[in-house]
Order: sequence, then structure tokens, then C-alpha cells
Amino acid sequence: MIFKSKWHSGFLLFCSSFFPLLPIHAQISGYDVAFPSAYLLGLSSQGVVSTHAMGSIYGNTAFLSFQNKHILDVSSSGSYANPNLSPVYISGAGYVSFSESFGFGFRGKPVYLRSFPSDERYSNYAFQAFANWKLNPYISFALHLGPGVSGRLGGYSSYSWNVSLSTAIQYEQFRLGVLLESPGSYRYDQFLGSERLNEKLPERVLLGLGYKWNEWLEFQLEGSRKFYERTSVRLNESNQYIPYAVRTMYSGNFSIALGKIESIQLLTGVGREIRMDRTLRGFYTASIGIVGSLFPSWFGEGYFYALSVQRAGLSVPEREGAETRMAFQLQFQF
Repeated sequence: MIFKSKWHSGFLLFCSSFFPLLPIHAQISGYDVAFPSAYLLGLSSQGVVSTHAMGSIYGNTAFLSFQNKHILDVSSSGSYANPNLSPVYISGAGYVSFSESFGFGFRGKPVYLRSFPSDERYSNYAFQAFANWKLNPYISFALHLGPGVSGRLGGYSSYSWNVSLSTAIQYEQFRLGVLLESPGSYRYDQFLGSERLNEKLPERVLLGLGYKWNEWLEFQLEGSRKFYERTSVRLNESNQYIPYAVRTMYSGNFSIALGKIESIQLLTGVGREIRMDRTLRGFYTASIGIVGSLFPSWFGEGYFYALSVQRAGLSVPEREGAETRMAFQLQFQF
């Protein structure tokens, strides 16, 4: 009986060493990469190679060096999964073209989001100052730095630094964009009311190639790698590192812009994104949007709008995470 009692105790102790990991999966929802503006949503793009300011001001701001306008921008977005609506997410940005080779600005934008299907909504925002510098007529660089904050059940996290670097290369009809980003690590002291949670978000590398066929037609191709193997979750001082397969960490998109933005332009794009959950699940997106000048005969030149809709999770039931995303954007250039 003594041996049996010791055997049972040892078995329970062995099992208990694994059980603390299970509530971490059950309690913490995953997240998707956010599309911070209606222009980018219409392209299913992260903006690493978008030349127009409605996309580059939230993506690769190095492309802003190739124009000489000051910019104010605001964008709102939300999503729908029957019968639920997400909160409205707001992005905002401003930019000053200081000279032909230097500019600076600020932006606030969502980086990672999750609204469905979990009851726990998740949001990660970055509030960055940025500066860009044009080395020559073909190459420009940008640095973005500022605090980020995340929201989960129980309130908001501590702040962490979000830092990113980008490069833009433009030669005749071709363009190339590169963006490196580190979103930071976040601490929640009251997760689920009383738990302590520490979470490190994945760094990412984005590469894009664009081509302007003529004044009416543009193509762009983007690829990204998220370093999910470098993420970590610690709940009540219990560490968890999930062995994701590297091949699951790649995503990308193909986009087309048809028309002139000074009159009206049609955006469309298809892409593959990664949702971080218990596993890294790939899902496909398809989007459409319109962009144009906002009543130029009334307001004059320099006022632009964008309206986009995206279906995320093609051929996937909404109970498994599919959703419809919508966004609206206004930009003033002067």
C-alpha cells in the first residue's frame, strides 16, 4: 500500500508538470496581422511597397520621400462575423515634407488584432514617430520608433517599444520595398482579473516588388516572414514556448490597382495570412476597394478617400474564424 501510494503521488506530480500549460492555450486568444488603412485593406497588403501615401504612411514610409506633400490621414475599420460586430479600430497619421530629401511624421495604428471567434478580443497598437531620408533619386530609408500597448481581458498591458526600419528603391517603372519590425514584449498584471501574463510578439520581415505598367495599371507582390519561433507566453511565471514549424511562418499577397487616384481607382488583392493560435493556421483573403479624389470641384485638389471590403478566411466557416472586414479612410495633402 505504501508503494502504491508513492506511485500514485509520483504519477500525479508528473502529470501536473504538463497541466499548467493547458490553461494558457485555453485562456489566451490568438491574433492576426492588422490592415491599418482602407487603402491597404483593399489591396490585402501591409504597405511595404505601396507608393501612394494612403498606403505608405502606415507601411513603408520611406516611399513618402519621393513626393513633397504634407499629409494628414485618418482611417477606421471593423469586422463582422455573424452575428457579432468588432469594435471600431482607428488609425491616424501626419507627415511633414521638410525638404526634398528629408521628412518626418507620426502615426498610430493597429499591428496585431483578433476579434473572433473567441470571447476575448485582442488589440496591439503602435504609436510611432518616424523620419525618412532620401539618399539619392532612387533610394530612401525610414526609421519608426514609439511605444506600443496591447489590450486583453482585464485591461491594457504595460507599454513596450515598437521599432521598425524600412528601405524604398524606385527605378523607372520598378520599385522594391523592405521592412523590418520588432513589436516588443508586453506585461498584464490583471489578466482575467487576477493572473499575471507576459507576452512577446513576433518580429517580422516584409519584402515587396511593384511594377507600374502604365498610368492606369499597377501590380505589386509582397512576401513576409513572421518569427513565431521567437514568441513566448508566460502565465503566472510559467513559461511556454511552442515549437511551430518554420514553413508555416511565411505569407504574402498579390495586388492590382486599376485607374487613376485623381479620378477613381479600383483596388483588389488576394493573399495568405497567418493566424497565431494553438497552431499557426494559414488562411486566405480576398479584397476589393475604391479610391478617389473627394469632390475636387467643391473642396479643391488634395482630398482623397478610400473604401474597402475584405473577406478573411475564404471557404472557412465563421465558427472557425472567417470574418468580413470593412474600412474607410480620408487623407488631406497640401
